[in-house]
Amino acid sequence: MQCEEIREVRREVRDYVVSSFYVPDPLADSASLIRTAIIDAAGVREMVAFLESTFGIDIADDELLPENLDSIARVAAFVCRKKADSPDPLLGEPIEEARDGVVDDVGMSDGSHVPDAIELDHFHSG
Repeated sequence: MQCEEIREVRREVRDYVVSSFYVPDPLADSASLIRTAIIDAAGVREMVAFLESTFGIDIADDELLPENLDSIARVAAFVCRKKADSPDPLLGEPIEEARDGVVDDVGMSDGSHVPDAIELDHFHSG
């Protein structure tokens, strides 16, 4: 995720927090959501569900730490790190390496024949 997008993530997280929990005004992006009693353990679970569905990330139980979820700024940075570590959604899931047999000059190492190259002349329009 690019650095410019972190502002958008912050905005979405802020909108979620303000609409879902009681938030005293003003709330700085760096304010602790736990120490200010804006969210509790149930609120953390709700936020995790929001983050996973909104940003397409998976959050493991061992990632439920204040370093990741205790402020709007920390949540946005965490989401950006998670997005950076995940495969590009436009490319889909990583492709497993093919388990093809070895090809030599004559054919496959198992004795089968490798088909000749397809002639492309018949694909030309004309």
